[in-house]
Amino acid sequence: MYQFHFLDGRGGVPVLDFFDCADDGAATRMGGEQLSLHPSCVGVDVYDGERLVARLGRAMPANVLPGGTATAHHR
Repeated sequence: MYQFHFLDGRGGVPVLDFFDCADDGAATRMGGEQLSLHPSCVGVDVYDGERLVARLGRAMPANVLPGGTATAHHR
């Protein structure tokens, strides 16, 4: 049984879920799929017991810093 700790942008874990997956690869794929269903979360940590299997983050545009701050590009 794998644990999925969904992370908000402030370091909290607003969503915790559990899934029975065949192996680490399947659990990692499930983590990515589930992250897409939680738009308020910025990432997910996938655990097998106390072992961290994967840490997945949501892709952000290159000019946006964590927290939503846009950066300026000057040439």
